Amino acid sequence: MTPKTLTDALPIVAAAYGRKFGIPVRVGGTQALTDGGVIVIPAIGTDPTARTLAWGYLAHEAAHVRYTDFALPRAHTPLERFIQGVIEDIRIEGELIAVYPGTRRTLDAVVAALVADGSLSAVRQTESPSDILGNGFLALARYRYRKQEALASHAEEADRVMRAVFQARFVHRLQGLMSEIPRLATTASSIDLARRIVELIEEESREPPPPAPTQPTSPSDAERDAGCDPASDPDAGNGTAQDDDDAQETSTDSPSGDNAEQGEAGEGEPADGASASGDQDEEDEIRQDGRPADAGTNDPDNTAAGNDTRRALQQALSATAADLPEDLFASVAQALNGQHRDSATLLPAAEAYVGDLQSGRMALDRVKGHSAKLAARLQGLIETRTLERSRAGRHGRSLSPRHLHRAGVGDPRVFRIREQAIAPNTALHLLVDLSSSMSAGRDAIALDAAAALALALEPVKGVSRAVTAFPSLQGQADKVTRILTHGERTASRVGAFVQRGRGGTPMTGALWFAAADLRARRETRKVIITLTDGQPDDVCSAADLIERAGAAGIEMIGVGIAVDVGRLFPIAVRIDAVADLKTALFGIAEQLLLT
Repeated sequence: MTPKTLTDALPIVAAAYGRKFGIPVRVGGTQALTDGGVIVIPAIGTDPTARTLAWGYLAHEAAHVRYTDFALPRAHTPLERFIQGVIEDIRIEGELIAVYPGTRRTLDAVVAALVADGSLSAVRQTESPSDILGNGFLALARYRYRKQEALASHAEEADRVMRAVFQARFVHRLQGLMSEIPRLATTASSIDLARRIVELIEEESREPPPPAPTQPTSPSDAERDAGCDPASDPDAGNGTAQDDDDAQETSTDSPSGDNAEQGEAGEGEPADGASASGDQDEEDEIRQDGRPADAGTNDPDNTAAGNDTRRALQQALSATAADLPEDLFASVAQALNGQHRDSATLLPAAEAYVGDLQSGRMALDRVKGHSAKLAARLQGLIETRTLERSRAGRHGRSLSPRHLHRAGVGDPRVFRIREQAIAPNTALHLLVDLSSSMSAGRDAIALDAAAALALALEPVKGVSRAVTAFPSLQGQADKVTRILTHGERTASRVGAFVQRGRGGTPMTGALWFAAADLRARRETRKVIITLTDGQPDDVCSAADLIERAGAAGIEMIGVGIAVDVGRLFPIAVRIDAVADLKTALFGIAEQLLLT
């Protein structure tokens, strides 16, 4: 084992992501998911692609937790939900990247990996209209407005296929609305844009109204008096005036159809304007209502192609969730689920707990006397070791007046050497086993001892301490109860030191939690003290983690209450009476800080 084996461990890196984004992360089980508060990923082994997906999934879901308003109602139809999801994904990823620029690479690596293994492929004209619209919208939106280069060819092909299936007028109008994506600032604005896009699809899918009949009109008397009556025109019937009108009309409409689009695309662009990167050109030809500037030309409403377009859009509107492409990060979650290696909890999430403040104050009063004595003893011993001292030596820059007499007897140790012992630089995490076997008073004594130790170490400069109980308040193995974090005053958390025993002994998860906590600390010395009265639920995984943590430089100490934990911990202390626990912890603290 080397330190790298722990540093690169999935729970350690996942915990680092959680701290970075301020989101609780749990590793374990078989499902990747988030409930809007905690992000969960399964244990996935060491496969590089799976790791890439895991880090991207964590970043993406953290962005949702931070920036998505989950209280807003979702769309009713599958198509609108899909479009809304794509838009909101792009918006929240942009928000996260603005705060944490490094996440751009993490998130883009997911798309690149999905493209590389074929999970994310370009649209094909033979696919169903719902697939073409869904995947095409995804590719165009992510390439143009998230700037994900891995989708460049996908976006270009999506533009071409969508124009072929849905015709250019609809694609122009759709892309005009999509151009609003970079300016969205809230979940509500994403929902509103998705709704307007669906309204556009509904509008384009409807049969056009029949043309209004034209009423023949007779020339007015004034026209006849002015000689404007065609019947009285000597040139009427020779086609001269009509030819002039036709020539003018032809001049106005040219270039027509595809040629007009080719002229607007600019040099080097495809004839049908299908360039996936031509944002500015396309946005310039979009009017405020989302219609292209040439929307009146070559109108397909009364053509066979127009009928095909309407039928395709109607199919997309009526598509079920199964007919539409899967949400991008839902597919990432499925890939992670298929990679899971172990259903055991590896990194529990920490639950917040305030507790009973009145009972906590009473507990604090009970331990203040003992902790004050220990604090004074520790402080005195540490100060003695850290005070500047001088000794005589053979070499130096100044002489020691007190030792000059040694020169007369040939002793060269007459130089003054100043030295100062190094103050403690230690981060300590105390884990308290609160399994059911700790009930009937053991739980209270253990927590009193933990409070006394935390209080005694509080004033000691160079020492940081944290206290965590396991399992959770409800006895869940996938959570631990946070009692005290580094830098907090014990008096502010007294209520959390009053708890009761419950559940089993999920020690592996608690050890991962403490190890991840200490790996983030800057102190040179890192120590985990585990207080328990029984065996872990999974002895093998706990023993493996203790070995790995030790190899990574974390000192692992076990305190067994009426049980020998020497087979698990390299440094083990056994006490046969729970009343001796406080004394044992104080002794360990002295040894840690003075050696």
